Amino acid sequence: MLENAQINHLVQKALEAELEGTWFFQWYSTEELAVIYNGIGPERFPDWLRKLITACAELFEPAALIHDLEYFLGGGKADFTAANERFYENCCKLIRKEYPWWSPLRYMQMNRARRWANYCEAFGAAGYNFKTGIGEKEKTCVSLNGK
Repeated sequence: MLENAQINHLVQKALEAELEGTWFFQWYSTEELAVIYNGIGPERFPDWLRKLITACAELFEPAALIHDLEYFLGGGKADFTAANERFYENCCKLIRKEYPWWSPLRYMQMNRARRWANYCEAFGAAGYNFKTGIGEKEKTCVSLNGK
């Protein structure tokens, strides 16, 4: 679990990059965000492996925080797909902010982000909180402590 300062840093980076889904942050305290966010990679991976993947993809961490929130909140199949697409789009925003248009690293990272979003779509259903009969507009705030 990350410390509050680390979570606040990720939230600030997400806000600065104008990522989609930052509105989710208002629903949770820093402590709750720290419980929900597990780094980059599925919960079923051992901690050491998620830490390694997260360290290798540090640029994508703000997008991964939002992605974990969306998986926690859950929804239907369309919400699942939208969360994975939003992850890709948010990664691209972070990449564009980090690398100039002429840098080959920019395009390498975009390909990497697409692959990871595809992995989430193909294998992420096990970690997604599927709910029936719920649409994007019908989502309500879900608290970790049941309030």
